[in-house]
Amino acid sequence: MALMSSIGATTRSSSYGHLLEWKRRSERLVRASGLTYTIVRPGWFDMNGADEHQVVFLQGDRRRSGGPADGSVARTDIARVLVAALTAPEAAGRTFELVAEQGAAPSDLRPLFAALDQDPPGYLDAVRDEANMPLDGEPPRVRNDLAAVRARAAA
Repeated sequence: MALMSSIGATTRSSSYGHLLEWKRRSERLVRASGLTYTIVRPGWFDMNGADEHQVVFLQGDRRRSGGPADGSVARTDIARVLVAALTAPEAAGRTFELVAEQGAAPSDLRPLFAALDQDPPGYLDAVRDEANMPLDGEPPRVRNDLAAVRARAAA
């Protein structure tokens, strides 16, 4: 499975209200599911230059300007990465931010996937994410949903 989330998903204070918190919660449900997954957090859509198709994978979600300064990427490049993640074993269990820089699109994304760290098995957050959204501070409904998904995965 490939989930498209958003760059800045781990941001706690946001002009987007609770939108980013819900994106992070959806990521946590995917990780808790026990299914093979890749989570892609693209930068700002289509705000890149015409010659910026060299995709860059980042981890840790540290770009938090809340605007295009976080990085941008073409929709076609986002789609290509999501589709490639579905068939590349190197993408399994990884969460990353996706932006583009000046240059041509790579023909093979597998080395970029392979260079990423995998998310730790059993963790709710990505490998380098800041631990700034404690589970015990989540609403009961969210904790119950996570517990139910984890129980199904364990069965």
